[in-house]
Amino acid sequence: MIGTNPTGYLPHKKHGRLFKTIKKMKKTWLIGILILGNTVFGQIPGKAIKGPIFLFDTLTVNKGDIIFLGKGSDAATGNFIHLYAPKNKTVNTLYHIFSDETDFSKKLIPQLNLGGNFAGSQLFVEGFSMVSSKKKGNKILGIINMKYDQFTEGQVLLQGEMFLNNVVVDFEPAIRSGEIIKISPPVSTENTSADNLLFTPFVMTTKGIDPVVVAFNNLSKNELYNKTLNWTHSFYQIENQAITTSMPDEKISNNGIVKNVKFIRFMEKDVFVDLPYLFTVDFTDGEITMTFTLGGENGDITDQYGEVVANTSPSHIFNKEGEVRQMSQVFKVEAERAMNDLSYALVDYLMK
Repeated sequence: MIGTNPTGYLPHKKHGRLFKTIKKMKKTWLIGILILGNTVFGQIPGKAIKGPIFLFDTLTVNKGDIIFLGKGSDAATGNFIHLYAPKNKTVNTLYHIFSDETDFSKKLIPQLNLGGNFAGSQLFVEGFSMVSSKKKGNKILGIINMKYDQFTEGQVLLQGEMFLNNVVVDFEPAIRSGEIIKISPPVSTENTSADNLLFTPFVMTTKGIDPVVVAFNNLSKNELYNKTLNWTHSFYQIENQAITTSMPDEKISNNGIVKNVKFIRFMEKDVFVDLPYLFTVDFTDGEITMTFTLGGENGDITDQYGEVVANTSPSHIFNKEGEVRQMSQVFKVEAERAMNDLSYALVDYLMK
């Protein structure tokens, strides 16, 4: 074994030089792999937990689920911001073996974000980790086994980066940004449930209803427009169910009504209203932007006699402290469900 001398024999000087040369070659070889291969040894922060985990209070993610990647949200590089190999010190041990240096502070591997070429990939959730912080509280990260995914999908050749260990995913911001567009069970079926589609849900806030953007890789604005138009014709099959207006390759708007939306529970009885809406979809290459406007003029909702019974404006849904008014709690939940049912139906169609 190199470096041992059980016989007590003192090697010749040239033997000593040989040992140093071999040691130097090992070090050079290792550093070459690390630099040229852009290799990442991932140390996962936090404490492992079994799962499943719950996102947005409604979404369940299990170990073994498949996440479908959209586009990276870093505008400058196209890389993914919320999927990354954490910075770590594992490389120090390797340097310690092949180096006489004792200062390893500069040998840390920095955080490496997943590159933009992984857009459209499917990755497996291997597990979960909970990270605790006094300032930010608890956060649950998903763990992706990149060794398996890369060598089965050929991602290394596409990306030019090799992740020798795991990558983590911060689920909620990844979904909000469109970096994750769908989650499915490990066994795929022909009829994929829309519940597995992931993008920022429509939510009524004190500032109104924000648009929702969903990425579709490799689909042009013309393809997205035509598929959305086909969905509109198939979804609104009943005559006069909605009024559709369109601007070819640019925009489609559907003005319709959701029947029997629960408005309030009064004297142990549920009160229902018909909710008018304007559902608009704008198109760009590889992306759609969906917007909702609820209610009629000024956000009013009327009963069968034309009397105003509710209003969808933020001032009617929220009080001055930004809390949902007690009278609006049921309606807010039901209105959001109506918007998300429509948007999920469209995205599910476009994904097929």
